[in-house]
Amino acid sequence: MAIRTPPSWQQNSSHPAENDRLSVQALWATTGIITPTSMAIAQNSPAGMSVLCASGWASIVGTTQTNMGTYMSYNDASAVLTVTTAHATLARIDLVCATVRDAYYTGAFNDVIIQVVAGTAAGSPVAPALPANSITLATIAVAAAVLSIVTADITDTRVLSTTNIPTLNGGTP
Repeated sequence: MAIRTPPSWQQNSSHPAENDRLSVQALWATTGIITPTSMAIAQNSPAGMSVLCASGWASIVGTTQTNMGTYMSYNDASAVLTVTTAHATLARIDLVCATVRDAYYTGAFNDVIIQVVAGTAAGSPVAPALPANSITLATIAVAAAVLSIVTADITDTRVLSTTNIPTLNGGTP
């Protein structure tokens, strides 16, 4: 691909949002959460078939095609996420993730969602695949016939995003 023109934020011009996301990617190099407390998954209270997602920032590098850039996402309040009913006799592993949906590339939505992707119940369950344009937040071990999700069932899978911004003291990124 050739140089992107017009450059981002040029006066009296228009440019695709993709250019802005590529500019953001120059700052936030990888997919992940921005602060250590961002989007942590926890047991809901009272315990039931749901979990809580904490507020916070995430950077999500688009993966549907190359050069999508980095989407910045902010969850401004704790969100309740529903976990589907457990299988009667088999366990499963669910995946909690934040997913960007961009209709420019695929689908019909222009948003970011925090979702629980249900795994397949099995004798030796494995977590489902991470959807495109997503970051992983946690996995949930859903035991057979369980009626509530507790802290011990939740495994934190969040990673901190890395930055390309050197420290103010002349360090390297």
